[in-house]
Amino acid sequence: MSGVAICVRDLVQAAVDRGYKITVACPAGGDLASWAQERGAAWERVEMRRSPHPSDVLAIARIRRLARSSDLVHLHSSKAGAVGRLALASLGRRRPASVFTPHAWSWLVGGRLAPAYRLIEQIMMPVTTVVVAVSAEERLQGQAMLRCRPDRIEVNPNGVDTTHFCPPGPVAGRTDDPLLVCVGRLCHQRAPDVAVAALALMRTPRVRLRLVGGGEDRPAIERQASVLGLTDRVEFVGFHPDPSPDLRAADVVVIPSRYDGMALILLEAMACGAAIVATGVAGTSALGGGGQIIPVDDPQALAQSVDALLADPERRRRLGLEARKRVVEEYSLQRSIEGIIGVWRKLGARPADRPRNAASDTWEEKGQKKVS
Repeated sequence: MSGVAICVRDLVQAAVDRGYKITVACPAGGDLASWAQERGAAWERVEMRRSPHPSDVLAIARIRRLARSSDLVHLHSSKAGAVGRLALASLGRRRPASVFTPHAWSWLVGGRLAPAYRLIEQIMMPVTTVVVAVSAEERLQGQAMLRCRPDRIEVNPNGVDTTHFCPPGPVAGRTDDPLLVCVGRLCHQRAPDVAVAALALMRTPRVRLRLVGGGEDRPAIERQASVLGLTDRVEFVGFHPDPSPDLRAADVVVIPSRYDGMALILLEAMACGAAIVATGVAGTSALGGGGQIIPVDDPQALAQSVDALLADPERRRRLGLEARKRVVEEYSLQRSIEGIIGVWRKLGARPADRPRNAASDTWEEKGQKKVS
């Protein structure tokens, strides 16, 4: 699953366990649809592409139908946010309360569509009851661009299961050569090309780079590695549903993203006690003193930071300990889930099987449904 899908999965599991009636609306491809049904949630097929497409009209119609019978709609990711809020807007005053979590603002993708994405977000902001940013930096980006009141965007950081993602556990196979691990989709946002370019600039001999993930940019990255003479030192291992063994195997985890909200892989690497070098995008402040933060799109800075860490095992150990401590104290999955459930409750959502108590609760709770 992608990072967004994992966030949805964890939230759905917690909500179902608490008695909420949940419908997950998502594409048929991937594991989320079958997983949701196995865990007791309903599933509605809603196909969406990353870029604007005529098929979005059908997605809007389906979400509109679902929203009409729901008490709360929670939209995850910029594309779902745009399509879902268009559906909600079409309902006028009859629309239910809604939560939108962008997981990185749409306009950050750049290119010719960025102005259109900014305009859509500005137009749709009044449709949204609450926007939840996954980091303080993401909130500041939204406030600056959307010119909205501070209280329209709340912050609820992502969280990670620190019992699963922890230093002890299975370790992926590796050679004796120094190993860098980069986990994420092979796409422009995750910048695997920067990691490969940095590898070519490093002074430490025989360093290997393991790219964990699939994606549309793999052919281009393979060509880049070939041109730089790195074919034998760049490992393309594909998507791993559980990256923790690769994170534990790494001497250094590199996260060279060009933009983000708060990368789940950052928290997973921190929880595994890895030494981390990451770019200074939204959410990376979670590292605090538990890692190295470098500029975006700077292979030289990445190479120098990794070289320095590979030459200093004791510093890597200290950074890993600090990263683990920070994530356990501040970014647990339980804390993140409770934050979102708290937002739902403020908007009137209650578990479907909870009886109404006039002395303590003013909400009618008869089969309320949430669409996520």
